[in-house]
Amino acid sequence: MHKKLRMSTILRSFIILVVIVPVILICTFILNIYERDILQQNTGRSLQTSQAVAYSVSQEINRMEGVFASIGVDQDVKLTIFDIHNKIGIERQIANNKLKVLIEKYTAAVSGRVLSVNFLFDNGVTYSYLKNLENEQTMIRQQEWYSETLRTPDITKFLGMIPNAVYGNYSPYMMATAFSPSDTNQKYKLEMILFTFESGAFDPILQSRDNSESVLQIVSEKGEIIASNTITNRGSLIPDKLRAEIGRDDKGSFIDDTDGNKELITYAKVINTSWYIVQIIPYSDLMENYRNVNSIVWILAILIIVSFVLVSFYFISFVTKPIRELVRITEGDLKDRYTISGSLEVVSLGQSFNLMTDQVQELIDQHKKQEVEKRKAEFAALQSQINPHFLINTLNTIKYMALISKADNIRNMTHALTNLLASSFNRGGLLTTIDEEAEHLKHYLYIMEIRFGRPIQMEWDIDRALSNHYLLKLLIQPILENSIIHGLKEVNYPGRIDITIKAEEDLIITIADNGAGMSEDAMTQMDDRTPIYKFSGMGNRNVHRRIQLHYGERYGLEYEPNHPQGTTVRIRLPLIIEPDDEELADKTRETSI
Repeated sequence: MHKKLRMSTILRSFIILVVIVPVILICTFILNIYERDILQQNTGRSLQTSQAVAYSVSQEINRMEGVFASIGVDQDVKLTIFDIHNKIGIERQIANNKLKVLIEKYTAAVSGRVLSVNFLFDNGVTYSYLKNLENEQTMIRQQEWYSETLRTPDITKFLGMIPNAVYGNYSPYMMATAFSPSDTNQKYKLEMILFTFESGAFDPILQSRDNSESVLQIVSEKGEIIASNTITNRGSLIPDKLRAEIGRDDKGSFIDDTDGNKELITYAKVINTSWYIVQIIPYSDLMENYRNVNSIVWILAILIIVSFVLVSFYFISFVTKPIRELVRITEGDLKDRYTISGSLEVVSLGQSFNLMTDQVQELIDQHKKQEVEKRKAEFAALQSQINPHFLINTLNTIKYMALISKADNIRNMTHALTNLLASSFNRGGLLTTIDEEAEHLKHYLYIMEIRFGRPIQMEWDIDRALSNHYLLKLLIQPILENSIIHGLKEVNYPGRIDITIKAEEDLIITIADNGAGMSEDAMTQMDDRTPIYKFSGMGNRNVHRRIQLHYGERYGLEYEPNHPQGTTVRIRLPLIIEPDDEELADKTRETSI
């Protein structure tokens, strides 16, 4: 059988499933969408920044290449270089000054960035403007870029960041551009012009971006950091995981969580180079607004849920409390009345319930009254088998006739029977005292001894403190009669009956005989057969039924063997010190016989 749930439990569960859970799911769903939207927006802005910086760097490279290409194709510059190469003395000095003026005319736009301009002739002679080369020419000529530049004359080749190769530059790296002029028709060919400039030439472009929350870097295809808006060792390598991701496309983005530090990475390639602009934004900074919104949303959600729960639970209590009150009344005293409160429907229900309980209580009272009348009628019928006055008066007449005839046995037996019947019939109450019942039994035993012509040994053990306690009339006599007729009548040894009356939690009366005894089946079916010669017309079952009619299922008769032989009957009754007026009705109206 399924366990039934309370209405309040069902309603509260309904609120949790239909209101609270959806609110939580909706908040979670909205916040997830908001988080993705923030990530997409920031990724888009970061990628735009990376592309813009890449464009600026590309433009700066193009500008420098243009300046250096202008120098490389300027015939005056070439002729002046050959004068310096071929002349000596004052003429060479004049050529030096002229070259300085010519070069500064072009490099004015990049002043402070150019480290040196180095002219390399095919005969191994080198001329340097500003700073001399630090390495041997043979080492420079062995570089791959050198041969590639020679194969494409009059085209500027941007070399990017290379190890420092000029005197006086304290940075381990420098930027370089190479240019190979076309044939100059001179005895010695000007083979290469190497332009070098500071490695931090692109730092101002990165630092001009007002974005203190992110890191902007120029990274080569080998993963070397060329420039950065933060303090970073130039030439150091980025992590291998980032190097593997960067460069798969010309631009892109991904989330990196190396070492547990979650970051948004965007990159964009610098045009006509192998460089990439990389922007790194900490995820915690990226989601700062999200965290604020997340906190506000959950605080509002909790406030809404708590408010709704309080209001709902109050409403549930408002609805279910009257119902619980009605249930409590049904489980208790029906005389209680439902206090009118609550909604109109509940008030109407309460009024109907009060009317119903009144009707039920009236029916119960009526039923109780009918049961009392029924018991009285049954008991009166059991006790009124014969007309008591007629029988007693007749016995008195017999007694006087025996007295006249001097028949003492008849007179004594008739006297005992008269007293026995007077005790049974002349008092109209339902109860008698223990002393009165004992006296009644003594008269009965005298008659039975005369009737069967043999004595019966009686042992009485009555607690004197119980002598004035009450019990129903004619309870012990039928048990005693069964002990004599069924137990002692046919035995050939002296009969004995022990009667004990004591108080435990209840009043316990024990009748034990040493007769023939009873089988277990006979004990359970006791009094199915009622002999016609019984004095009262009542058997053990009748006694048991009367007790339970009056006092309930707890009380009645119990049977057990009386070792070594015989039967023990135990009567359990309530302790009655002061009986009800109803039980003592007519007790004062005794008939004098």
